[in-house]
Amino acid sequence: MLGGNMTKIERVLAMIDGEAVDKLPKGEFFVEDGLVAKLLQQSSFPSPPPLDLEARMKAYELLGLDALVFMADSQKPDKPWAELQHWQEESDFFLFALLDGPFQGVGHGYADFTAFLMDTVRDQEKIAELVKESMQKSLELGRKAIASGAHGFLIADDIAYNRGLYISPRIMREIFFPYLKELLQSLRRTSRELAGRELPIFFHSDGDIRLILQDLKEMGFKGIHSLESVMDLAEVREAVGRDMCLMGGYGLDWFEAGGVPKVDELLRMVLPGSYIFGSSAGILDENLSPGAVLEVYRYVDGLKCI
Repeated sequence: MLGGNMTKIERVLAMIDGEAVDKLPKGEFFVEDGLVAKLLQQSSFPSPPPLDLEARMKAYELLGLDALVFMADSQKPDKPWAELQHWQEESDFFLFALLDGPFQGVGHGYADFTAFLMDTVRDQEKIAELVKESMQKSLELGRKAIASGAHGFLIADDIAYNRGLYISPRIMREIFFPYLKELLQSLRRTSRELAGRELPIFFHSDGDIRLILQDLKEMGFKGIHSLESVMDLAEVREAVGRDMCLMGGYGLDWFEAGGVPKVDELLRMVLPGSYIFGSSAGILDENLSPGAVLEVYRYVDGLKCI
């Protein structure tokens, strides 16, 4: 379905599946309140309305966003995805539900991150038990997200920093990846049961994850998010192939320091292949220039997708 008639959901799903799209889809986790207000002021709204769902939708439409990401609300255990469900009922955006992966899910439970890293070497039985508990929680949240109308999942597992993985690939493969794969497969089964189809599942991590790209591909992830500039994205694309959807990659500092030329540079590395444009951070912060952000997003919106 081309000619500008695709819905946001159709556009994102088609791109993920490697099918033709009318234009490049765009997605972010979140736009901070201050930037939402500035975007509305820039665009014929002399005084921004209260930053309710309608105001956010207007700002997101100005940017031409197609996909958004939602976190579970830990303060509402009975309705953790109430906000996602509200957006599903009132908007036409593609909605990812964010779930913890095994590394992040366990690591967040430690007051001292270094102690967590040490335990991955010296107390692997303890880590394995904690991982099982964490993945059960993520699966239950995933089930509730599907029932609330999520269109896809993004498993967040910040396993890396600028210089590489926090722990060795061997330990990742021994302790964490079997449970990550099990979570992915369980979410697939659950989505078939509850939604009648498999929902696409992406992997998110900051930092340099080049050493485990093949692991992610072999597990069956449909996409990867973040794509920080510490990695050569042309190398990433070559490693995962054209059929794995890349998402993100545009540095926040590029909006003012690089602008449109940085978009072209990024696209030369990730295309051809499945790709959703967005920032590598996933969050557009309030200190960004609304004019610079709009210029970049409007440029991407006008590109013909090949």
